Parts: sequence; C-alpha cells; structure tokens
Amino acid sequence: MSKNRKPQRRTFRYWLQQLHLWIGLILLLPLVLMGITGAVLVYAHDIEHLLGQGEPPARTVGEWRSPADLIEAARSASNDPTRIPIAVRWPADAGEPAAVRLSRPGMASERPQFRGGEQGAQAQGRVPMQSPFAGSLQILIDPVSLKILETEQAMTGWVRFFHDLHGHLFIAGGLGRELVGWLGVALLVLGCSGLYLWWPRSSQGPGQWKAAFVVRRTAKGLRFNRELHGAVGIWSLMLFMLVNFTGVYLAFPQQISAAVNAVWPGRDMRAAMFQARVEPMRGAMPMGIDEAVALARSRVPDARFLNAFLSIRPDQAMRVGLIRPGHSEGVSIVTVIIDPFRRSVVDVFDPMTMSTGEGIVAWQRALHCGVGLGGVYKFLVFVSGVIIPVFAVTGFLMWWLKRRNRRAGEKAKREILNAAGQSAD
Repeated sequence: MSKNRKPQRRTFRYWLQQLHLWIGLILLLPLVLMGITGAVLVYAHDIEHLLGQGEPPARTVGEWRSPADLIEAARSASNDPTRIPIAVRWPADAGEPAAVRLSRPGMASERPQFRGGEQGAQAQGRVPMQSPFAGSLQILIDPVSLKILETEQAMTGWVRFFHDLHGHLFIAGGLGRELVGWLGVALLVLGCSGLYLWWPRSSQGPGQWKAAFVVRRTAKGLRFNRELHGAVGIWSLMLFMLVNFTGVYLAFPQQISAAVNAVWPGRDMRAAMFQARVEPMRGAMPMGIDEAVALARSRVPDARFLNAFLSIRPDQAMRVGLIRPGHSEGVSIVTVIIDPFRRSVVDVFDPMTMSTGEGIVAWQRALHCGVGLGGVYKFLVFVSGVIIPVFAVTGFLMWWLKRRNRRAGEKAKREILNAAGQSAD
C-alpha cells in the first residue's frame, strides 16, 4: 500500500508556515537581541537618572545666555584651540543644562548627537543610530551663569553599548545599519505571515475565533505554547508592525521616504537638512550664530531657539532648530536652513505646514523610540521589544516539541512494525 500512496500536496499555508518557522529559528538570537536592547533603550535615560548618571542640573535662575556666549564659554573650557564648535543647544526645560559640541577639524560630523538631550534632533529623525564623530567633546553649561557643569567625550558607557548593538551590531559603516534594517524586514515578514497562520479557518467552527485570542487554563505543553504565541501576537500585532516599520525607516530612510513621497508628495527633508549646500562668496564673512538665530526667529516669531548645527565647511548650510511654547519631547521641531554667506533663509520645515508625507516621515523616529505620545505609548513600545523573546521562546518550543513528538511517534511505529514482523515469523 505504501508504494501506491500519492505524495501529499503542499499548500500555500504549509510553505508560509515553513517560511515563518525557519526565519524565526535562523534569526532567533539577533532578533531577541534587537528586542531586548530596544526595550532597554526606551527607558535608558530614565535608568540613567535613577542611577545618578543623568545630566547635572543647572540651578542658576535668570535669563539664558545667547548661543554665541555658550560657544565661547565651551571653547575657553576645552583648553584646546584646535577644536571647533559643531552644535549648540539650549535647555528644553528650565533646570536642564545647555550643551555645546566641539570637534577637531576633519572629525566633525554633520549630525551631532547630544547625550540625554536629543529633543531637537530626534524630533526630526536626525540623530544617527551610529555616532559618527568619535573624539568630539560635549560640554554641559549652566545657561545663566556659564559655569561648566560637565565635560565628556561622545556618548560612552552602557547606553552607548546598547545604542551600538541595537543600531548597527557593532559593525562600523553603513553595513551594520543595513543588517539591522533587514532584521526589521524579517520581523515584518514574521508579523504578516503570523497573522495569516493565526487566522482561524472556517472548518474549525465559530468557537475558534474566541479561542484564538486567549490562552486556555487547561492548555499544556505544545498547545500552551501555540496559544500563548498566537494570543500575544494578535493582541500586539498593530504596535509590533508599527515599531518595526519605523525601525526599517531608520535603517533605509531614503528608500522609505521616497515610497512615502510617491503616495503623499512632499519635500525630501533629509536631503535638505543634511545635504543642503551653499555657494561661498569671495571676501564675504559668514554670519554668526546669534545673527542666524535672529534670522530664523524672524521667519517663525512664535518659536524660541532650541539648537543649531553650525557650518563646518564653506559650502555647508547652517541649521537652526526652534520650538513653540508647550513643545513636548519627540514632537517635530521647526528647522530653518540658512545660507550664512547671503544671510538668507533657504528653507523652513515647520510641523504646522508640513504635507502629509512630510509629517509621516518626521514622526518615524519618535514613533520608534516611544517619545512624543505620552507615557502609555512609551510603555507599549517597551512591551513591543519585550515580546520578541516571548515569540522566540514559544516558537522554539513549538518546533522542538513537535519534533520530539514526531520522533517518538516514528519510533513507536517502527517498534509496532517490528513486533508485527516477529509475530508473523
């Protein structure tokens, strides 16, 4: 009879199940690392403050000094005349320090990152996942008294460790970031295929819909892991897909932005902010930081200064970040691109006038990091990282238990056949 048995036809569901299984098994460890490190980074700065590792407070009461004064104080404190200012930030709230970033010529980056103070840069998705300016100094300053509160190298310590692992797997250059992006794509594939495999089939009866959302108390072994895997997956699916899609954007911003702009036309904000070029004027001196801030505020008079990214090459535009009263961390800021030679505004990116596509792109980092939408959303983003190990453990146990049960069944079948053969003899 076995010779005449027709081979079983493989269905689409079978092949999708195999895809889901082997993506999960092969990428189990790196995906778990992404989930755990992402969950920790959601509350990294809160943990720093609990451990007493946060930024020192600025206690002097009074009017904040100008960005030019802050830069001059930082340069005097560095005791290194070769260092050049590349960024300056006012506090986001009273009681916080101001910050100035200094770098040596040739080491400066277009995209500085302030430890513990990314409100301006993160809001527009402009803080790189991999810090590209090793050797630069961040100097924290009391914005009223100009007292130096702390001088430190580019972000170090355990937070930097988690940032580097989550952002680029300790692989320098763009390769590490791209690998992380493809891990995000793998998670999106697992989410979509998992939804299809979870979806109750009509042949299972109406009661299966209710059962698909819960873990029954009587469930044990393989059934328990299957029900827990499915229930956690369906309840977290929308958030899981959102957080992972935004992570893919951070790895492949140009491609995702182009796709978004193809549906909702808008300006290429990343190109304008990071690649804006100006034509130097022979014999002309570029404008100073205070003059640039005043020019930016003249275009957005209801906003105040937050940060500025200075020109480090003659052909580079200056970027000034402004925020309106009531600004919340993570919410997009106003970015004004300035030609320092012609003393003119090149472009203004204002959340109040952004197109739908520009708004979607501007919110990607905040959505991924869990900022700008309150404590509940922040906690949910944390949960979206924690559940990845849950998927990994339950998925692995399902595979292992099925494999063990199948081998036990095959062994029992062989024993029965052997016993039948011996009795026939």
